[in-house]
Amino acid sequence: MQNNKATSKKDKTLYRQNVFFNTMKKNLYIFGFLTLIVSCTGLPDFSNTPSISYNNVRIITTQVPGQLGIAKKDSVIISINYQDGDGDIGHTEEELKNVFKTQGDGFQNYMVDFYFKKNGKFEKIVPDDIIGGNIKFHLKEGTKPGPIEGVIDYSIDFYYNLYSGFKITGKQDTIKLGITIKDRALNVSNTTETPEFVIFK
Repeated sequence: MQNNKATSKKDKTLYRQNVFFNTMKKNLYIFGFLTLIVSCTGLPDFSNTPSISYNNVRIITTQVPGQLGIAKKDSVIISINYQDGDGDIGHTEEELKNVFKTQGDGFQNYMVDFYFKKNGKFEKIVPDDIIGGNIKFHLKEGTKPGPIEGVIDYSIDFYYNLYSGFKITGKQDTIKLGITIKDRALNVSNTTETPEFVIFK
């Protein structure tokens, strides 16, 4: 009932999305998403170029079965706030196939830069395994352009006994991440950075 009512008033609707997804070994996995539709008397005047800002970082340490027995890992969950004026964030699988033809197989709509602190200074590292990925669904329902905002939670897994591709020590490493997103019109957002934090404690 609530969704139908909101759909009939799309010109007065702001879509808020809370999205969670995970990447590991170059693949992006969608765990789920929650859509909240809020009717508004006046729409916010967001730019059609996405705008993002840092929200939060959480680290969850778990033990999982591995090839050499029980492996310990840190799941780093990065939360960013986003806003977009026409809501064209996220690609379907079919849209990505077409984008790959023109932009190359390495195209990403969620990009992550990795920085490692060494001797008190951060240096950018390009790992062997890509740690960015693609949001493989539309964040806004329907086809009519309109403003959208919300939070994206992105998870990266770091295994204590497996960190090939990263020039890090594997013991109490201090890192930070830079996040950038791209919409379907290929507009690139600003880059937001996390504060520094420690993995492999």
